[in-house]
Amino acid sequence: MSEVVEKLIQMMQDELQCHSDLAAVLENKLDAMRHYDISRLESLTTNEQRITEVISLNGKKRYDVVRQASVEFFPNRGGRVATAKELADVLDEPSRGRLLALAAMLHEVTERVRRLNRINSVATQKIMGHFDHIFRIIAQSGRDIGLYGRAGKKSLLEQNRLVDALA
Repeated sequence: MSEVVEKLIQMMQDELQCHSDLAAVLENKLDAMRHYDISRLESLTTNEQRITEVISLNGKKRYDVVRQASVEFFPNRGGRVATAKELADVLDEPSRGRLLALAAMLHEVTERVRRLNRINSVATQKIMGHFDHIFRIIAQSGRDIGLYGRAGKKSLLEQNRLVDALA
């Protein structure tokens, strides 16, 4: 097995692990949303960002390795990068089987991540929609927030809204 193929297989294994970790974080984020656990949600979001940065870096490195493998195995392609199936077709066993199995597992886990991201996005949009609705009701109420001093009189003469007070 060529050194570039070993490197590619190792990178794909690392990428598979990262995507599996990301899927677990996304599933936990859904659970945190269901249980209104804000501190856990913040921690999971930090983990998610860290993992996606690693995935992005690994993706760039993997692309470089695939490009190297393409040049090594397909020198007359004019720089076009080979697919995993094309690379597997020129490899002997067990490298062929490992490469195809990893490609299939990566496809499966990235589909799972895509689905979880879509669900998280919809849930987040619904939550933000509820907040928007509540803030619109408060803003349209036109009432002051009732700041009174010790003497029982309003301490502020101008009208303040809760949204203004929060801002």
